[in-house]
Amino acid sequence: MHDRRLARQKLKEDPHDFEHRLHQAKMGLITYLGKRFLPGGYWSKNRMEEREQAQGLEKKTVLHLTFDDGPSPESTRELLALLEEEQVAACFFFIGENVRRYPELVQATFKAGHIVANHSLSHPFMPALSLPKMEHEIDETNRELEAITGEKPALFRPPFGIIDARCAELLKERRMSPVYWGAVADDWHRVGDDRVAKRIMKQLPQEELIVLHEGAHIGRQNVLATKKIIDKCRDLGYSFDAI
Repeated sequence: MHDRRLARQKLKEDPHDFEHRLHQAKMGLITYLGKRFLPGGYWSKNRMEEREQAQGLEKKTVLHLTFDDGPSPESTRELLALLEEEQVAACFFFIGENVRRYPELVQATFKAGHIVANHSLSHPFMPALSLPKMEHEIDETNRELEAITGEKPALFRPPFGIIDARCAELLKERRMSPVYWGAVADDWHRVGDDRVAKRIMKQLPQEELIVLHEGAHIGRQNVLATKKIIDKCRDLGYSFDAI
């Protein structure tokens, strides 16, 4: 009975709490299925660290901020300024077509010390492509990024989070690693910065990979959400590092 009263009180304090919990459950199921059926790649590993802590081994929780779909004039420079102010390193998964439009933003990101990675050329659903088109999506973006940074990208985050065995083999041939997802907030929709931050926080620290997005209609929302996430995480004693 006491627990129910507490739950009702919490719902009054945050009317969206049930929605956040539902989102957390949805992402938990999707992540479970992804880990079970997708080719090998980088996932969150803080669940293992939690077990180590339970066994009495001290382990510091380190989180990774990642940003998809840039570079974007509506958000990239603001994010870089925020991350510099907060002294946080992040990983930016850039779309090749956007790289061609805004090479100066790629250069600024790289010079700021962040990881610049591949998010495909045009953001297609990779398993639906023929092998030559799949290669084109990866290789063209690699070429665009390397021309700006002087370095070949080592990481690839697939659009929509899904690759098949063919794509996994192409990445292996290029000595690239697929990076999947962790804490996700559906922030590609205009749901508000407060809601984005709360959805992410509900999934931490079990999910160390924080996935946020850039874009014309969501850029400001997710810059503000990033600031809130960093502040809340530091209050909880978490730290940040690039992947």
